[in-house]
Amino acid sequence: MVGPRAVGPLVALALLCAAASPAGAEPAAERMPADGTESVAEVEPPATWRFRRADRPVKVALVAGSIGAWPKQAYAKELERLCPNVEVHNLSKVGEGAAALKRRFRRQVLDNRSLNLRDSAAEYWLIAAATLNSVGTPKSSNKHMRDLFVLAHDRDMKVIALSLTPWGDPRDRRWRGFEGLESRRVTQAVVDFSLGRSSPGDALGEHARKRPGGVDGPWDPLELPDVAIDLYDSPLRERDAALGDFEQTRAALAKDSQWRASVAKLDADARMLQLEMDAAVIAELPRWFLREDLRSFDHMHPNTEGHRIIASTMCPSMPASWGCVCDPDDPATPSAVEQGE
Repeated sequence: MVGPRAVGPLVALALLCAAASPAGAEPAAERMPADGTESVAEVEPPATWRFRRADRPVKVALVAGSIGAWPKQAYAKELERLCPNVEVHNLSKVGEGAAALKRRFRRQVLDNRSLNLRDSAAEYWLIAAATLNSVGTPKSSNKHMRDLFVLAHDRDMKVIALSLTPWGDPRDRRWRGFEGLESRRVTQAVVDFSLGRSSPGDALGEHARKRPGGVDGPWDPLELPDVAIDLYDSPLRERDAALGDFEQTRAALAKDSQWRASVAKLDADARMLQLEMDAAVIAELPRWFLREDLRSFDHMHPNTEGHRIIASTMCPSMPASWGCVCDPDDPATPSAVEQGE
C-alpha cells in the first residue's frame, strides 16, 4: 500500500519552494462533521496576502502539494501567461496531503481579512489539486477534498479540481507485483473522485455516512468541482510504453502471498478470473507512469515542460471569462472531441 510518508517529496525541493505564511484559527464548522483525522495545528499568524492586479479580474487561489510548489515555471505561472484575465496566488506547499490542503485553504483564504470574496468586481476561483501525499488512504483523502469543495462553494467561489498526475517506476518497489496493483488502485480511486466518476459510497467509504445524503444519496453539486481536469490520463503519461510480459506477470502474481491472501475467499473459478484481470493491470502499469522526458528529480514530479503540458491540458476547459488563448496545435491541448463536446 502506498503511504503518505512513502510518496512525500524530497527535502531538496522544500528548500527551493517559497510558501505563503499559514494563518489563523479554524473557522465555522462545515456541512460534514470532522472525522477526527485532522486537528487544529499550532497557533499561526493570520494571513495578510491579497491579490494585486486590478487589470486581472479573475482571482484564483491554488492549493496543491509539492508539484504545485515547483520553483521554476510552474503551471500556475503558465496559466497566467495563457489566460490574461487571471491572477493566480499559489498556496501550494511541499509535503501536504488533502487534510493539510483543506486546513491551508481555511487559514490562507477564508480567514484572510485582506481578501473580500464578496467583491462583485472580481470573480473568485479555487484550483484544488489532488496530492500524492495522501494517496495511500484514498477514502480519507477524497473526504478532505470533498470538504474543501464545500468550503469554497459556501463562500461563492467556483472550484476547479485537478486529478493526480501520472507517477511510478518499475524500480520503485511500490510498483512491483501486488504492491503495484494496490498503487494503481488507490491512485485511480483518487482520480475517479476528482473527476466525479465515483459514487459517494465508493469515493468516501465510511465517511459518506456523515454527508447530508448519507452513503446512498446522490452528490450535491456543492460537493463536486465546477470544472474537473484529467491530468492522469493525459499527455503526461507514457501511453506507448512496452507492456510487461503477461505470462510472467501472471505466474509471479499467482505465487505472491499478498495477492493470494487478497483472493482467499473466492472460489477457484473466481480466483482464476481475478488473476487474469490483475495480471493485465500490472502488465499495463508502465503506460500509466510519468513520461521519462517530463520527469524532474524523480518519477512523481514533472519538470518545467511537464508543467507547461499541465497548463495546456487545462486551458481549453477554462471558463470564457478567463480569456485564455490556447494553442490548437499543441499536442497537450485536448480536442473538443476528447472533451466530449
